[in-house]
Amino acid sequence: MPTSTVVGALACQKNSFLKSYETVVLSCLEVKQEAKKADKKSKSKSKEQTPVEEPKKQYSIELADTVLFPEGGGQPSDTGTITLPDKSVIKVDQVLRDKLIAKHITQEPIEPGAAVTVDVDWEKRVDYMQQHTGQHLLSAVFDTYNLETLSWAMGDKINYIELPEKISDEILEEVGAKVNELIFQALPISVVTPDAHGEPIDTSHIPDDYDMSKGIVRIVKIGDMDANPCCGTHLSSTSQIQAISLLHQLNVRGGNSKLYFLCGARVYKYLSEQNKILKGSGALLSCQLDEITDKITMLNSNYKKALSRESSLLKELAGIEAQRCFDNFEKNGKDVQLVYRSDNNQEYLNSFQKELSTLINQNKKTTVVDTDKKHTIVLLNGDYPSGLGGAVKLLGPRTEEIGGEIKKRFTNLKGGGKGNSFQGKIQKYEKGELESVLLYLDQFK
Repeated sequence: MPTSTVVGALACQKNSFLKSYETVVLSCLEVKQEAKKADKKSKSKSKEQTPVEEPKKQYSIELADTVLFPEGGGQPSDTGTITLPDKSVIKVDQVLRDKLIAKHITQEPIEPGAAVTVDVDWEKRVDYMQQHTGQHLLSAVFDTYNLETLSWAMGDKINYIELPEKISDEILEEVGAKVNELIFQALPISVVTPDAHGEPIDTSHIPDDYDMSKGIVRIVKIGDMDANPCCGTHLSSTSQIQAISLLHQLNVRGGNSKLYFLCGARVYKYLSEQNKILKGSGALLSCQLDEITDKITMLNSNYKKALSRESSLLKELAGIEAQRCFDNFEKNGKDVQLVYRSDNNQEYLNSFQKELSTLINQNKKTTVVDTDKKHTIVLLNGDYPSGLGGAVKLLGPRTEEIGGEIKKRFTNLKGGGKGNSFQGKIQKYEKGELESVLLYLDQFK
């Protein structure tokens, strides 16, 4: 029985362009998994035991060698297939590195000793190589600006590198141009060992569980401008990256910056997606693509003006409502007043309270005080159809009495208070609840 090839000398690492490989199964072990409780949402208070969801069986397959790269160096693992002697095909969901050994995760077992053929998902492999090699090249260019790459991650659509500071737009444009020029120059990319490299190399980022005395350290070189240890699969020329696009930045811990980017086929796919979005936006805005910015600027200006007008109208309406309540307290001898608005915009209720306070302060001889021993105010907003719920606030001596009735009628009311005040939110009105409360409060008109 042959022995397993160590990670660092795998067939996929010796030749990143190898698509298929014939090898032998060395071992097959079932992966131990804990049973998970089924996700079953129920309002029932039954004490019946929650059903247990049995996990799908998984197997860890060790091969003599493989064309599938295990995750590492910021690069996700390859996926692919294993073809058995009877021509049946088993999908490889993931490849993991167990110290020096690559383990293939499948949902079906394979008999040890079987001669098999391993095939890689080639489209995914090329994509991974374009992103990973592109990251090496991008980081190499940033090194010339004394900007070290602190970390990086490859996403399903977009990648990022973490840099020690936010980069100016001018530098980003300059770096993007330099990287794409180096792509055009078709610099050769090679993989060597430290001995062949002949110069000291930083191995501090190699995982602690990788035994370098038994394993193989690989150095990926891009022309004469960059040399870094890396276990991943890479292209053979910068021209194969095709293109790189630097996107946006995100400020993170300690003043660092995440710079998002994408390479290769992802560039034109991303451009196509963005163009579809722009075309859709242009259709909605009834304008050409090059007019979208101006149209949005105009709409934003109009929107701000509309918000300002709405705010003024709400304040005016709140003033009218405040005057109505004040008069009912002062002139009509009412001791409870309801203020209700069907939308759940809190601004109206806040404006009402300010307007009422202004009326009270302006009338020094009035007996109206919203939290005194005589007058109670009920503030309520929201509706059932919107599904957004609303808010309720009570001020005054009858807070406990009225609040108790309201709490009985609102299933989803959460809140609290003490003395002559209560404030709460209704996450969602159940059917008929709001009508029930308004009917109850109608008696105080």
